[in-house]
Amino acid sequence: MTERRGDTLLFHTPPVIAAQAAVGGKKEGEGPLAAHFDFLGKDAKLGQKTFEKAESKLQELALDTAKRKLGISYEDIDVLFAGDLLNQCISSSFAARGTSIPFLGLYGACSTMAESLLLAAAFADAGFADTA
Repeated sequence: MTERRGDTLLFHTPPVIAAQAAVGGKKEGEGPLAAHFDFLGKDAKLGQKTFEKAESKLQELALDTAKRKLGISYEDIDVLFAGDLLNQCISSSFAARGTSIPFLGLYGACSTMAESLLLAAAFADAGFADTA
């Protein structure tokens, strides 16, 4: 069982970020961190008709890139935590629908990334997932 020290969770098995991916659009490609992205689109919509479809495409690209870097398939991922700022986490849902990964949509606004990392670590520590 995970221990607590105040508001801090102490995992028996420390979580590990085994792979990551950074994807962006045209504006990110014009910025000072452009060299650190795995993929940069040539326009703001990544060739999609709407910004919402472009956001979903960014999430697909990030997931596919991280998966490829780790050398695994969708079947090797036990759970996917993802979110966005659209109703019903629609961009995340559409990005996940083409996979076989169980998807848990999160809506934490600015905290979504931190929330997803915490939940993935907690799932792994509890034995509910090996790869999240």
